[in-house]
Amino acid sequence: METYYKAINWNAIEDVIDKSTWEKLTEQFWLDTRIPLSNDLDDWRKLSNQEKDLVG
Repeated sequence: METYYKAINWNAIEDVIDKSTWEKLTEQFWLDTRIPLSNDLDDWRKLSNQEKDLVG
């Protein structure tokens, strides 16, 4: 007997437990959707090319 698993579409979470799990997991690392980077644009422009390469 073969068992098949259906992948979760994390962009359209339907189950409450899956949604809670996703939120717990994403609290553990930095997400660009939660920190507005546009506020740092002026500082970025002031960096030298070497500093920009170091940061990424």
